[in-house]
Amino acid sequence: MTETPTIVGQKRHLIFGIVIPVLISVVGAIVAMTWLPQLPDTVAIHWSEDGADGYGSPWTLILIPPVITVLFTVATEYTVRAARRARGATNNEKILVATRSFLSVILTTGTVGSLAVQRGLADAADAPNISAPMIIGAIGGLVLAAVVWFILPTAAPLTFDEKPEAEPLDIAPSERVYWARTVHISGAVVALIAVALAVAIGAAILTMVSSSNGSSLALGVAVFVALVSIGMSFWRVRADRRGFVVRGALGWPRVTIPNADIDQVRVVDVNPTADFGGWGWRWAPGRRTGVIMRRGPGIEVTRRDGRRLVVTVDDAETGASVVKTLIARSSARR
Repeated sequence: MTETPTIVGQKRHLIFGIVIPVLISVVGAIVAMTWLPQLPDTVAIHWSEDGADGYGSPWTLILIPPVITVLFTVATEYTVRAARRARGATNNEKILVATRSFLSVILTTGTVGSLAVQRGLADAADAPNISAPMIIGAIGGLVLAAVVWFILPTAAPLTFDEKPEAEPLDIAPSERVYWARTVHISGAVVALIAVALAVAIGAAILTMVSSSNGSSLALGVAVFVALVSIGMSFWRVRADRRGFVVRGALGWPRVTIPNADIDQVRVVDVNPTADFGGWGWRWAPGRRTGVIMRRGPGIEVTRRDGRRLVVTVDDAETGASVVKTLIARSSARR
């Protein structure tokens, strides 16, 4: 009996998108566990230009690859399956699936390699530099991710569920028009951001405790992650005589499109993972940029040069009509 393309695609997804990444990380962890009798009780877990400068239990390195790989696979599999049922996997889903292989290989090679060089050492401070396994892991991860990309079925075309172009408001020419909304990211994504912040801050604290050499860098990374998370989680969307403006909570990023530069405006139904590969300030094929805070209606503004900006926001229909009204008034003045 000949298998249909759908069944073949599902099998490839299962084998290359789930089984192989998880298997690589689990096998790596098992191999590393067999080395425990040959490892120091405390191993090097962090390196600087001068060599090892952070230490901890070997279990820290052993568990990192399988735990992170499994968590990332589970988290992305939900969104990939939902998108595939709705319209077929797009390039954004294929990127997520291929990233699992890259993540698994680079984490497993890097952590297992860092333990391999410490076998037989009496003091973890004598551990040599681990740049070689990290480079090998990065190259190997990229190669496997590329293979998975080409093995997976061809991506479905990226399309929005679009409504017709917005109609202008039925108001007098002398009436002033203004529309504004504040849009914020959904509760589930806020939870993910909180986890990312906790990890960044925890890493900074651990680094500061284990070594002073990397404390400034680790603290800087934690602060940067916090600022970016806040700035990308809340946005102000405005349409008035000056144009269509989208601004982050901290004033940046900021996108301003003058009314004279707008060609079309319409309401679109957005699936964050299928259409943009996730939430936040995103890019997608077709010269699309998006401020994607949630699933559902959004305003798509098309510039005269073909570039498009998509913003998911409450009351998108009214916002699109206001923009259409402002475009008509701008055209009348020219």
